[in-house]
Amino acid sequence: MKNRAYDLTTYTFTKGEPLLFDANIWLILFPAPSNNPPAYTAKYSNALKEMMQSETQIVMDVIIISEYLNSYCRIEHKATAPEIPFKRFRNSASFAAVGKTATIYARNILKLCQRCNNAFVSTDIDQVLGDFETGVNDINDGLLTDACRQNKWKLVTNDGDFIHGGIEVLTVNHKLLAACP
Repeated sequence: MKNRAYDLTTYTFTKGEPLLFDANIWLILFPAPSNNPPAYTAKYSNALKEMMQSETQIVMDVIIISEYLNSYCRIEHKATAPEIPFKRFRNSASFAAVGKTATIYARNILKLCQRCNNAFVSTDIDQVLGDFETGVNDINDGLLTDACRQNKWKLVTNDGDFIHGGIEVLTVNHKLLAACP
C-alpha cells in the first residue's frame, strides 16, 4: 500500500500529534560541519518551530538516533580522514572532537523528543523482511515504517524512497509528494 505524503510547508500541526523524524531530518537540522546545508534546510527548520509552537509530540526511536550518530560521524570521517578505515578513525585522536560534537547534538535532539520503546516483538517482521528482500525498503526504513504504522505516527522525512507502507509522511521532497498524493 502506498504512503500518503503531505507538504510540510502547508501542513497544520496539532497539539499532541505524534511525529517521528527520520535521521535525514536531524542531519539537516543538526548537520555535521562538513555537510553543506541543502537549499530546503529552512523549510524543515521553520516546520520544527511550528511543531514546537503547536506542541506536537516528537518521538524518538532508537534506530533514528543510531542512524543519526553513525551518519554524522561517517560524514566527518569522509571529509577529514578518508584514507584511514572508519573503525581506526573512531579510535583516533581525530575522532574526539567529532564524537563530542555529535554527542552534544544528539543530546539536544533528545531534549526535543519523547523516547519510545522499540517494539521489535510486535513488529510485522515477515512484512519488513519481505519488503527488504524485494527491494521495497532497506531494513531500517522497513522497521521505521512498521513502527509508524503500529503507533499511528506520521513520519517526517526527506527520503524519496518512503513511497510504500501505508503510513502518512510529511516532507518537502517533490518526488515523494508526487508519488504519494
